[in-house]
Amino acid sequence: MRIFEKKLLLSNQPLKKKKRRRQERSKDDDRSQPNHIPIDLTLEILSRLPWKSIMRYQCVSKLWSSFITLPSFINSFTSRSTSRSPTLLVTLSSGLGKYVFSFPQRHIPDGSTCSPFYSYQITNTDCDFPLSESVQGLILLPGLRIWNPTLGWFLALPHPGTHRSNRKGWSSYLGYDPLESKHKVLCVLSKNHSDQPRVITLGARESWRTIPKGRCPSHCLAEGYGRCFNGILYYRARLRGYGHDIIMSFDVKSENFNIIKFPEVRSRKLHMTRYEGSLALVTRDYDGVTLYSLKDAHGHEWTRERFVNHLPSERVWRDSLRFRGTTDAGEFIFAPYVFHDAFFILYFDPRRNSTREVLFEKNMDEFRRSCGLHKTHSFTMEIFLNHIESLFSL
Repeated sequence: MRIFEKKLLLSNQPLKKKKRRRQERSKDDDRSQPNHIPIDLTLEILSRLPWKSIMRYQCVSKLWSSFITLPSFINSFTSRSTSRSPTLLVTLSSGLGKYVFSFPQRHIPDGSTCSPFYSYQITNTDCDFPLSESVQGLILLPGLRIWNPTLGWFLALPHPGTHRSNRKGWSSYLGYDPLESKHKVLCVLSKNHSDQPRVITLGARESWRTIPKGRCPSHCLAEGYGRCFNGILYYRARLRGYGHDIIMSFDVKSENFNIIKFPEVRSRKLHMTRYEGSLALVTRDYDGVTLYSLKDAHGHEWTRERFVNHLPSERVWRDSLRFRGTTDAGEFIFAPYVFHDAFFILYFDPRRNSTREVLFEKNMDEFRRSCGLHKTHSFTMEIFLNHIESLFSL
């Protein structure tokens, strides 16, 4: 791969330098060395490089910059990222800054210390309260801001409300259509019932569109943010005249809605997640984890499973571990929200009934010194599971 990269750089150098080099070479060498690489081969080589190399080579010339911003190239890079193991994206926030880390998500032995793939500091404080998980490499933030952690950029979308008085009371969700490789943002009224939410497609240079009447039941939002997988966006909602919360599903491609009933469960602390390819609800207590999995696509049958975990109870309650979601391998993730010492994550495999603990920063004192932080500074931690690298930009 490095040989190809070197050839790519040489093939794009100014003509004077090329001419001087050719004069210095012998005729035999000149005939044996290719002075041009086809565009399709160039794109194929570039798509296989790490994103850091791609962003560096974007500065080589206007031609290469145009290659890297092509939708076909971005989709090709995303497809390769999807085929690889996803990463664990972690943000650490203190009063003086925010830090982003990308870690391997799989194949980490119990008790080991994991080093990041990359890390950087950002100044955007809106990341403290994300409104979505990592959806095909992008994250939705408050204020209708889109964050691409790979590129490190933030983009503010226009508000769906046309008048100032109409800009309050909207909540937003990020979805992805894998068939057409499109991200969409859905906006729904939070307090008032409505049957006409609004949607916008990222990168399509379009304005907000109103869902036509008859395609969406009148509803308002409940607490919590949505989950999107397999082209379906799920979020908690309330129907007019209905005594209980429901789950609303939104097909990102067709933009149709469907109502899913909640399972019969007393606890209201249900965490929406994905488990083994299906929508699932998770609740945790002192003894273990209860999992409700959606059995049918129409949303009327749920299966219930009870898993007695072996999380270290003393550490669980001392550090206030929270359920953070499930990995693509089916492991439940627990992690503290606030911590002072080395931060860690617990992986619980419900099928094997096994737990493993992974440290992600062994020496926090050294990290604090490098960031100019005092020992008394605490950190809040956000975790984004199943994250992939993306070159998507608007």
